[in-house]
Amino acid sequence: MNRFKITAWLSAIAVILSTGWVSFDKGVEAGPDKGSVLFQANFTESEINLSRIWHLEGQGKAQIDNGKLALQDTGEGIVLWIRKDFPSEMILQFDISFNNNMGIGVFFISAKGVKGEDILEGLPKRNGSYRQYTGGSINCYGFSLHRFFPDGRHNAGSNIRKNSGFHLVNHIEPDPVMKDNQTYHVKIEKIEGWLRLWVDGDLIHDWKDDGTQGTILKEGKIGFRLRGHPSCIMYLDNIAINSR
Repeated sequence: MNRFKITAWLSAIAVILSTGWVSFDKGVEAGPDKGSVLFQANFTESEINLSRIWHLEGQGKAQIDNGKLALQDTGEGIVLWIRKDFPSEMILQFDISFNNNMGIGVFFISAKGVKGEDILEGLPKRNGSYRQYTGGSINCYGFSLHRFFPDGRHNAGSNIRKNSGFHLVNHIEPDPVMKDNQTYHVKIEKIEGWLRLWVDGDLIHDWKDDGTQGTILKEGKIGFRLRGHPSCIMYLDNIAINSR
């Protein structure tokens, strides 16, 4: 390899590193979908980076356990945000499992302040309570799966809500992520206001935002929320976000 090729190769690596878009937790594949990789993580390190890559809200823990991200709620809910904003058209994929049926998983996308603020830098701190994400100062789309109360009661089905305002815009039964100790693969695709969600390859949600509940949400942050009994742990792995 001549000197020109080596210089070009090193320059390309420097550009990628300087963007901060890619998390180099080792070994993750972005999946079969086309588009550039915006973020990836499969948690082969000993600790998650809560200063540069992730932001944790609420009372509880976010830690790596046997090569997976483990979220545990000990208050009113825990939310782990990726610190970067993601574009209006993107594909989010991850593997998910729960150790018991005493909690609910919610996944926020396109999260911004109602006046366009950065939710981590431009808004008051939050304690993990659900109402702060659904009826407060944040606009976002929220997907709920594995809908169990902390006492084990099941709230049937899976929802998409548009916030702020707690608008229920799509409800599907049965719950596609119902069994504990089983790993499911989730894929969420967003094309402007068109939202689709697959579980293990089956299309579960297919909804288009027509602006009835306010402006169609575009770019913003992605967050993973658990609300449950302290014994309930939500495991995530192989998180990949691609552009379309």
